[in-house]
Amino acid sequence: MRRTLALILAATALGTAGLAADRKSWNKIRYVGGTIPVKTSPYDWNTTLTITMQPPSIVLSIAPGTLFSPKQTVRIASSSVTSLSAGPGAWRRVAGIGGALLPAKPPPLFGLLQDNGFLGITWQTDDGKSAGVVLESRLVWQILPALKSVTGKGVEDSP
Repeated sequence: MRRTLALILAATALGTAGLAADRKSWNKIRYVGGTIPVKTSPYDWNTTLTITMQPPSIVLSIAPGTLFSPKQTVRIASSSVTSLSAGPGAWRRVAGIGGALLPAKPPPLFGLLQDNGFLGITWQTDDGKSAGVVLESRLVWQILPALKSVTGKGVEDSP
């Protein structure tokens, strides 16, 4: 009985680890702004970022600020990503794209509210236009290695 239970637990653990390797997902992310036309609340942390390895793609599910609006889902092919940026460079990189809507960036208060939790993703759409998003999360430095592995791009984090 113990041996059977141990084998079942081991098989479950190995199967779960194999599934987790193909798909990585993070929630508690805030959509700050970009070229996606969705209005969000500055207090809403319900955006989800999912990275799939087969086929390599990035799926961004943005929760809108109004109650009865559906979530907006954006699928980004990993081959169309042009740059990844983190920190203050993310804000500047996405702000340089035509049509990007970003709110005014608040100044840091005595170093307490530093903007090192920003993540910028820019890509080319199917019609050849540039698009980008700025996301905010405490898990940026955990998300970046997965993004680097699926896109093959380096991270620009210059201030």
